[in-house]
Amino acid sequence: MNDFSAAQIFYPNEAGPYKVMLEESALIVASAKGKEGACGIVITLDQVVDIPLLQNFCLKCAELFGASESDLEWKIIGSKMNLFPIVETIISRQGSIIKEISRTEKTDVWFWPASAKLRITKMASAKVRVLIVDDSKTIRDILAKIIKSDPGMEVVGLAERPGQVEELIKNTQPDVMTLDVHMPEMDGVTLLKKIFPRYKIPTIMITSLSPDDGPYVLNALEAGAIDYIKKPEFKEIQEIAPLIREKIKMAAEARMQMRYNGEKVSVTNLEMDQNKLIAIGSSTGGTEALRDILVSLPDRIPPIVIVQHIPPVFSAAFAQRLDGLCPFSVREACDGDLVVPGLVLIAPGGKQMSIVKVQDELKVSITDDPPFNRHKPSVDVLFSSIAKHSGACTVGVILTGMGADGAKGLLELRQNGAQTIAQDEKSSVVFGMPKEAIKCGAAQHVEGLNKIANKIVSLSAKRRTAA
Repeated sequence: MNDFSAAQIFYPNEAGPYKVMLEESALIVASAKGKEGACGIVITLDQVVDIPLLQNFCLKCAELFGASESDLEWKIIGSKMNLFPIVETIISRQGSIIKEISRTEKTDVWFWPASAKLRITKMASAKVRVLIVDDSKTIRDILAKIIKSDPGMEVVGLAERPGQVEELIKNTQPDVMTLDVHMPEMDGVTLLKKIFPRYKIPTIMITSLSPDDGPYVLNALEAGAIDYIKKPEFKEIQEIAPLIREKIKMAAEARMQMRYNGEKVSVTNLEMDQNKLIAIGSSTGGTEALRDILVSLPDRIPPIVIVQHIPPVFSAAFAQRLDGLCPFSVREACDGDLVVPGLVLIAPGGKQMSIVKVQDELKVSITDDPPFNRHKPSVDVLFSSIAKHSGACTVGVILTGMGADGAKGLLELRQNGAQTIAQDEKSSVVFGMPKEAIKCGAAQHVEGLNKIANKIVSLSAKRRTAA
């Protein structure tokens, strides 16, 4: 059927075990629901995965199992940099990924096709490999000093100009890239749009956090960047270094997701109850997750309040961007705002937002209270305030993000009668906040990102009375 002569293939009727040595290659294994055994293929990677070969292998596996491609379940072991196009290809063909293992060093894998078993027998505990891209030698030196001070990380490359980056990526195979927003030749966002589709390297933008940088950073997050950090100064090293190291390590473990193109939710005969309240909390990866959810909601929505971990200078720009995409109003919240249908209010960065009840009306309270769970705004602060005043009429949602902010607040909401949703691990860029919410029993429903808007509509549907 297809010419696989250049690839190492394993068939379901072969007992094994086979020892597969992975270096610049990936082992891709498929099994089928209700069928015995597994197929496997070793694909050599030269920066870009041989997609046509993988597509042909998907067809071959379905043929061997006498199943459809949607019945295939996949396990993948390979270079982190090349996992994304493999995952993207399989998902686009309706397959299910049940295990992904990324590695940066040589790995030995034992494979038993007949029993569909895999065992990794050697995997080095590799350091996080970081590529620094910045035209300022001072910033490169500061970032390098911060990174090298952690025994679990190493700097594998330094780029002064965008034109140097692609060759460095090929030669150094970084796990994470830090990327300056403003550089000569081209800005960091343009560079990211050029290289991200090919290499899918988790990227952290380096920004001055000025109002002018807001649109650049939001564009970078939309283009695939994981997060952003304030451009460090020597006098701030002691204070800012732990956060930079934490974000780099988080980025190294982040799941590089396919972009979900939001579509209007179609829920037959359901209308959202305008007396409901939707409360959403998110952090790393949340700006794009929120966008996907909001643009998928119907035109007529109940009040929505959101805490996204974001600095003061970016929250207004983020709200304005969403407002331009949605048929309803989206804006940065102000103290005293009424919580009303058709309006999405986003907590201002650097402030705490809560909901108060004044003469039977729900209003927003914006304060300069200290950080809670290290965050300002904090999801827990918002959720806890809603639990006191409107719990039973609320749908609470916790999305992708690092840490545990929002887990306790979501539990309070559930204990006070709210319906609660957590984003699943597979679709989360960072499965921190949703994981903690699920662990403590706060989440009644666990959904993929592309199903959350639909679930929100279902849970907030207007109940029809019998005629």
